Amino acid sequence: MAILQAVMQRFSRKSDADPVPNSLASGITLSEQINRYAPLFELQERRQLIEVVCERSNQRFQSMILSIDLASGSIELDELFPTPQGQQLCPGDLLTFKHHNGGQLLTFTTPLESVMQTLDAPIYTLLLPDAVAYRQRRTYPRISLSRQQPLTVRLQSPWRTAWYATANNISCGGMRLIIGGNVLDQLEPASLIPMCEFSFHEQFNIRCQARVRGFRFIRRPYRHTEISIEFLDVAPQQKMQLQQFITEIQKQPQAA
Repeated sequence: MAILQAVMQRFSRKSDADPVPNSLASGITLSEQINRYAPLFELQERRQLIEVVCERSNQRFQSMILSIDLASGSIELDELFPTPQGQQLCPGDLLTFKHHNGGQLLTFTTPLESVMQTLDAPIYTLLLPDAVAYRQRRTYPRISLSRQQPLTVRLQSPWRTAWYATANNISCGGMRLIIGGNVLDQLEPASLIPMCEFSFHEQFNIRCQARVRGFRFIRRPYRHTEISIEFLDVAPQQKMQLQQFITEIQKQPQAA
């Protein structure tokens, strides 16, 4: 609340000669505008790092919000870390913002409007979304898998090593895997799993790439590594099949 009050005071000190934002001219008050983008103002004031993903190249960066301009409907980002490699970001690229807070996720996708080179570092200007808000991280319902009917998963590690894992739980968006032993030396946050393959029966086989979302090594009751992955390129028809399969499993306890 203190941060939002500071933002209000900053805007109220502006000259009356400043141009009136289009949103204000259309009847939306300044207070409503600030409340609409409250999470972004919080991130700016606290200088919080946010994750930025380029949809074209799938490159992932970290950055901070430098300013939010309600009059022009734009947001300015500090330099990206690590520095973009290969194809540089250019106007028109879609960028996805992600920030985790207390089990909730703020995420939105918006186009890059311009890149301004300064003496210190480039500044990226993007279009403000219509609104932003934190939501529960789970986009898809997730079910736990029993030890009596284990789901075996074949993988290629980021180092292209063959892995065999057991799925602990699964959703349309990803799964948590158990791999025997300690494989932390082959893992990094957001690293790519080149191949992930599993099958529920002969007519239902899924083979895709995946992204590492989290991992940890556990010593007891036996040494193993837990890895949470996100599916990247599951075909829409297969994703629908997977959702139907999960829904049917969820119904089974109720019918028993």
